[in-house]
Amino acid sequence: MTQKRVYANQSTIELVVGVLSREGKLARTAALVERIRGKKCAPGIVAHVALALRMIEEVRVEQVILLLKRMLQKNILFDDIAYSLIVHAYCQAGDLKSAFEQRDDMVRRGCRLNAFVYTCLIRSHCCDGSMDKAVQFLQEMVSMGLKPYDATYGHLIAGCFRQGMVEEGLAYFDTMLHEGFVPDIRYCNDMLGGLSNAGEVRKANDLLTALMDKGLVPDKDTYQRLIDGYGKAGDAEGIVRIYHEMEHRGLNPGVDVFTTLIRGLCQCGNLKEAEKFLVVMKKKAVAPTNELYDLLISSYYEKENEKLVPSSDSFMMLVRRVIKVNNSCPPNS
Repeated sequence: MTQKRVYANQSTIELVVGVLSREGKLARTAALVERIRGKKCAPGIVAHVALALRMIEEVRVEQVILLLKRMLQKNILFDDIAYSLIVHAYCQAGDLKSAFEQRDDMVRRGCRLNAFVYTCLIRSHCCDGSMDKAVQFLQEMVSMGLKPYDATYGHLIAGCFRQGMVEEGLAYFDTMLHEGFVPDIRYCNDMLGGLSNAGEVRKANDLLTALMDKGLVPDKDTYQRLIDGYGKAGDAEGIVRIYHEMEHRGLNPGVDVFTTLIRGLCQCGNLKEAEKFLVVMKKKAVAPTNELYDLLISSYYEKENEKLVPSSDSFMMLVRRVIKVNNSCPPNS
């Protein structure tokens, strides 16, 4: 509508607000607007910000910037909100140069920098692996009297763990909890994955327990990362235990989880247990991938001196896999 210079009336705004409420996004968007503006804003502003955020998520940068500038021309949005969203759009698109230029333009126009703008810049540096720069922006943000919030800490935590900076990530996590924030599930999964990759899967499991006590609801990715960690640690019992906990919570593992699980059991040398999960996959109508067959074939080959023999069902599945591969290969010239 706005792109065609047709602007929302009160009925349209009420409709959009109702949709946001049903989708569970109204409170989050209103909180973001308040964080930028420093005070609560009218529902119309919240609705237009939600529209811009949706376009930014879809990385429609040129369109959303044009839209925001038109909103400014019609006084639909305050300057600081519109320019903050433009910075966010550039950051989301990975264009840090333009994001910094827009930030500087905000200051020249007399707009007050806010925690949201700094968090966008911190996120971009964390995603690039430039943790030193991310920390510099955090320090600058605090020196200006701006308070980091849950997303700020979440990006720092995820960035640290992606770079193997386990102690630094845990320190930000402790600060986050001390400030009364509970990490988003995405950041928690990055944290658990980082600990697991660092050989600290049991610490990761204890951390998950503590987070669940604070109300965190784990998802499939949470358990997949723990299963991967137990596989790398050579703990087959831990793999199976985490799988059953996942099932108990009503989460249906897909092919990715089963692949991680079977790979982990093969790493542990527990091929018989790995075979059982092929049967479980069949019962759940989850089709095994070529990677799974290759895992079992190579694992049995490596264990040939231990006289490990696959079950008849597994043997026939593996044979069919070998025949299929041979039939797909071109004849020798």
